[in-house]
Amino acid sequence: MSMEKLNVIQFIQLFIGYIGFTAGLPAFVFYHKVKRFPAAVRFLIYFTIGNFYVINLVQVLELLHISYRITLSLFTFVPAVLLIVKIYQIPVTSYMMKVLGECRHYILRELGFKSFMRNRWQEIKVFLRMVTRNLWRLLKENFLDIPFLVIFALLVWKVCGPGILHNWGYGASDIPVHNYWINGLIENNIYVAGIYPMGMHCMLYYLSAMTGIPVYVILRLFWLVQYSMIAVMILVFLKGHCKARFLPYLGIMLFVGTKYFNGISYSRYGATLPQEFGMLYILPSIFFVMEFFKTRKEELEEGINRIRCTSSWYLLGFAMSFSLTLTSHFYDTIIAGVICIGIAVGYGYWIWRKEYFLRILLAGILSILLAFLPMAVAFLTGKELQGSMYWAMNVIGLRDYTALIFRIICVGVVAMTVGGVILVARGIKSGKISFEDKKVPRHLLIVKLILQLFNLVPLAAILLIGWKYRETILWGCKQNVFALPDMNLVLYGIGAALGIGVIQRYLIEPMRGAGIFSMVIAEIILGLILVSGALGWPMLMEPYRASIYLAYLIPVVIIMTLDGVVNLLFLDWLADTRQVVGLILTVIVIFNSTKYDWIRGSFGGGSLEMNEAILCTTSIMKENEGQDYKWTIVSANDELRMIEEYGRHTETIEFLEDMEHWNRTKEVTIPTEKVYFYIEKKPLNYANGYGGEIPVVSEEQAAQPLPQNSGLAPYNGPRRSITMSRMYYWAQKFMELYPNELKVYFENDRFVCYYIEQNVYRLYNFAIYYGYN
Repeated sequence: MSMEKLNVIQFIQLFIGYIGFTAGLPAFVFYHKVKRFPAAVRFLIYFTIGNFYVINLVQVLELLHISYRITLSLFTFVPAVLLIVKIYQIPVTSYMMKVLGECRHYILRELGFKSFMRNRWQEIKVFLRMVTRNLWRLLKENFLDIPFLVIFALLVWKVCGPGILHNWGYGASDIPVHNYWINGLIENNIYVAGIYPMGMHCMLYYLSAMTGIPVYVILRLFWLVQYSMIAVMILVFLKGHCKARFLPYLGIMLFVGTKYFNGISYSRYGATLPQEFGMLYILPSIFFVMEFFKTRKEELEEGINRIRCTSSWYLLGFAMSFSLTLTSHFYDTIIAGVICIGIAVGYGYWIWRKEYFLRILLAGILSILLAFLPMAVAFLTGKELQGSMYWAMNVIGLRDYTALIFRIICVGVVAMTVGGVILVARGIKSGKISFEDKKVPRHLLIVKLILQLFNLVPLAAILLIGWKYRETILWGCKQNVFALPDMNLVLYGIGAALGIGVIQRYLIEPMRGAGIFSMVIAEIILGLILVSGALGWPMLMEPYRASIYLAYLIPVVIIMTLDGVVNLLFLDWLADTRQVVGLILTVIVIFNSTKYDWIRGSFGGGSLEMNEAILCTTSIMKENEGQDYKWTIVSANDELRMIEEYGRHTETIEFLEDMEHWNRTKEVTIPTEKVYFYIEKKPLNYANGYGGEIPVVSEEQAAQPLPQNSGLAPYNGPRRSITMSRMYYWAQKFMELYPNELKVYFENDRFVCYYIEQNVYRLYNFAIYYGYN
């Protein structure tokens, strides 16, 4: 099988596995509870529950040091079965008694085997009919969406498929570090390099354990699963928020396909990284909190003011999603927090009311506790902080106080968790926390006017600040986010969004208008963060990172505004016309995007390792399956973590250093049955970090001094050519001495892999004089 086909097959397995465990299984369990919601909202509920459960399950089992495939399977499927039995009220006891009774009759020869199996087959048919009926209902509900989903899938493949097919290595230089951390989870050693948000690592470890796909393969391919789902989050967010059914598809087309976004705003999606993984949970958390306001308002108007109600479940979804941003990467939490600031401004008329504010405050506290509790437990039981935590604190100038601040947070998290449980228990016992409706307060006119000020003053202030620095923000956007023929079009777009927001907020649908306000304010704040360095302000986030989030929300704002326009032109009494108009607009834009070449070029996949190296590594691992640690790869650096759970690794520079200044008494041995040597004949320009052309392997390069063994130094720029040249001429000399032992495993014009088999009780001495040592 070719490597291209293998990549596609493993990607499909990975995608099905991820969606199956995080959305499919929760759908089987909770469908009966959430079937009243639209399909997009149901998907968000399933997705949030699935991701939250999987990530936290892994963290709990890791802290208890019992995380294995068997325990992961046990705690995945057993709770699911028990919940299905309870939610669907399946009479398990009576059914088991019935089956046991039939078994008894079969043993007594009162029932034939065929009759027994026919009864079981009838039960299976009833189950299959029920599943088919629900799938058919779901298909009819979303039948008109299928062509657009197919177009979306084709667009994603056009943009990202070449990365999967042609770039097989890792897509970022720090992925080997994440590989190492996931390998630590395999050994039941969470936070192996120190405390750090482990959401992505827990999910990828879980997928590896449950699907059997090696970690290094998941790290090579999951970026496309991740990127596809980041786009899907735009779709389901807009489908849940917009009235026009088809306009949300324009949102994902703009995000995935348009070439007007700068490469810096989407290039990181081509690698499996925690920051981009955490983006999966930003829009779900925002959707849930927006739906809370809408539903809570309706409940209060109907006199519903109990704790257990639909709006409270939305807040629980917000708490879970927001906690997942913090569990994945702090930057995602910062962005979700920025959007929450926008929501506080846009929904200012409601948020400061006690019947809204207290619930939101408790949900926010709960989300922080859920995310920090595993890290707090680990820190308070002796784990150190990972170096990136100090780097993050250094960005805001508090590096020296990192450990102290984290200790205070951890103690506070544990104390608040314990105290919260006690207070809730006491409140329920005393009757202060009741599940019955309370009296809905009525606000005086003066109070409503004050609340309007709380809405308008912050809104006006942020708009004025954005207007003041508009030139700098537009410059930053042009440099890092997107480039238009006239950047003033951005100002016109913001003006249009605000205009539509004002009409909806004060004349037609207040909650939808507040939603537009919230997203526009969030984008303005993100624009200020993007150019904070240019303004001389403290830099909360590097521009290349801020640009990713700013670009991510642009399609959301555009479609929310366009949906508002359609709603204004065609009100509820012209609902069918509104859907037709939305459909026509979507089709026109999709058609013109292909006609006028609006689609961006392909990106993604790894160029930090030669395809030939990945091909050899995959083949070697397959050939040596079941022969763990009986083989060694001698190569640059990436393979170290890839094969850590299966074989041994020696770095090229260390191998060469061991035989530097050769003499007849020096010995260099590798104690495994097989040894493979990776040598690049046309050395890689690692991470494209060198501006010139890397020299090919040659005697001239080999004659230069051996590079210093310091991190990636021997493998960067022209130094990589020196290292590979030394290794190449060592192999040529060794092959002269042992022509029948050192053999070619793979070779083309760019790369060669040699291998040798040896008796572990009589090892070869690889230390030879090859002319340059």
